[in-house]
Amino acid sequence: MASVAVDGKPFGGAVVGDLEMAGRLRRGLAEVRGLAGDVVATCGRRLWLAGALALAAAAAEGAGLLMLVPILHMLGLVGGATPGPLAALGEVLGLGGALALFVGAVALSAGVVFAFAVVSNDLVVAYGDALRFRMHAAVLGMGWGAEPMRRPTTLVHALVGEVGQVSYAVEQLLRFSALLAQLPILLAAAVALSPLATGGALVLLGGLSLLVLPLNRRAHALATAQMHFHRAVHAEVADQLAGFRMLKVLRAESRGAASLVSKAQALGDARRRQAMALAAARLIQSVLAAAFLAIALWGGTRLAGLALSELLGLVILFARLAMVGNRLQESWRQVLRVGPIHAALQAQLQACRAAAEPRPADPAPVLRQGISLEAVGYRHAGERAPALSGVTARIPAFATTALVGPSGAGKSTLADLVMGLVAPTAGAVLVDGVPLDGPARVAWRSRLAYVPQDPFLFHDSIRANLLLARPDADDAALWRALEDAAAGFVRTLPQGLDTVVGDRGTRLSGGERQRVALARALLTAPDLLVLDEATSALDTDTEERVLDALRRLHGRLTLLLVAHRPSTIAMADHVIRLRDGRVEDARIPTGAAAAL
Repeated sequence: MASVAVDGKPFGGAVVGDLEMAGRLRRGLAEVRGLAGDVVATCGRRLWLAGALALAAAAAEGAGLLMLVPILHMLGLVGGATPGPLAALGEVLGLGGALALFVGAVALSAGVVFAFAVVSNDLVVAYGDALRFRMHAAVLGMGWGAEPMRRPTTLVHALVGEVGQVSYAVEQLLRFSALLAQLPILLAAAVALSPLATGGALVLLGGLSLLVLPLNRRAHALATAQMHFHRAVHAEVADQLAGFRMLKVLRAESRGAASLVSKAQALGDARRRQAMALAAARLIQSVLAAAFLAIALWGGTRLAGLALSELLGLVILFARLAMVGNRLQESWRQVLRVGPIHAALQAQLQACRAAAEPRPADPAPVLRQGISLEAVGYRHAGERAPALSGVTARIPAFATTALVGPSGAGKSTLADLVMGLVAPTAGAVLVDGVPLDGPARVAWRSRLAYVPQDPFLFHDSIRANLLLARPDADDAALWRALEDAAAGFVRTLPQGLDTVVGDRGTRLSGGERQRVALARALLTAPDLLVLDEATSALDTDTEERVLDALRRLHGRLTLLLVAHRPSTIAMADHVIRLRDGRVEDARIPTGAAAAL
């Protein structure tokens, strides 16, 4: 089995030792407080309504249980003791009145419990949606290349899986709160019958409950371990599916399986340990419940001298208290189990918000003269060598500029800078003299379009994929963009614009995907159109169709072509050649050969 570690520490004796530390429990309590505070801030009104219903249900249940005393007394279960005030109340009401009051109290309690269940479910759903939407909005608001996006599978797991687990914890927290509301009312009813027996049972219960605390700390630590292991398993599966083709080519299926087995075994080990901790806690709780009832019977008969009717009522109350106590412990453990997940989600949410882009400026820069790069430098996070250094060049408006150079020269990075996806770490990028920094950089992206080497199409119709760029476009505009992109083949498809393209557009050929992506870009009527190796994976015939479409766009907008094929470079008015992150040459070509 693979070695198991949590936060870089071996999982075993050292971690078990940590479980005995009070700091572990304090952290768990802080996580629960964070979850509860988040619920209050998100669903305040619903939460107060749920609390009021929980109190009403507890009061009705307590009244119903107390009414059992006069009913039992009137049925002749009086023993040898003098009847108490509750038995006297039964004599005033009569058996029929007492039974009617008992049924009414139970019916009221059941009705309020039903309302509580409905309100609680609505609250749990609303909170889960709000948390997921906050997380999703924070992810979409990040800048390109932000640190949290370096492992997108973690974000996917958080949005899809972990939000659901936190919603379950909120459900358990509401159940815990409702049960907690019942305790004082049930205790008050028990004290009304016998303060002495109730006090003795509570002292014993408090002492024995201390035995459960180490198990709660252990369950919390194991929950933290499970969160890390579950994320690791999810990331491993996602990576292997994304790289499935490469696994097959490299015949690395067995190594992929071994890697997953190792992580799954670590997760299973943590789950087994937590199951043992929970089972031990339930065992102790069962013993506590039996002791609780035994104390009630012994104290009620030997010390308090209760009538049999009152004694039976006390036993019923204590049995209910024991059940509520067990459920409280179970709900509390479930909340503690998910507390680390909520804390991790909040940390991810803050990291995403910290990487948020500024709000776009209004109006956006407009390209009419040209884009200037002035001593531009860029260094990727965590890299020692810069991707670009001292780049000074100009991209004239309404012309076609080819960006060429060997692999690793910095072409795609420079295109990202021109598109405003990232900000330079040195120098400046200007559009008609307006620096692309902060809000202007974000706003600038509304004036451009982009077609990558491997265009992404959503698993939806061609119409839906086009409308992503311009939701208000009518069919005439869609067909015009398709014709401009040499994508007239769509008319020959059985469903035309309503043809579903499949996952990532796999139902279309590479050239067809490329032309649909080009049509989507043209729909926005951009000032700048950037194509990053957009024809490199196409056959000669398909490439020529795409190039014909680009030639028809010449002079209508500014084209930036990241390219290495001579046929693409030959159509450029201007060539910028990069090498090792620097401009090696920038001139008007006399032919394709001169540009290479």
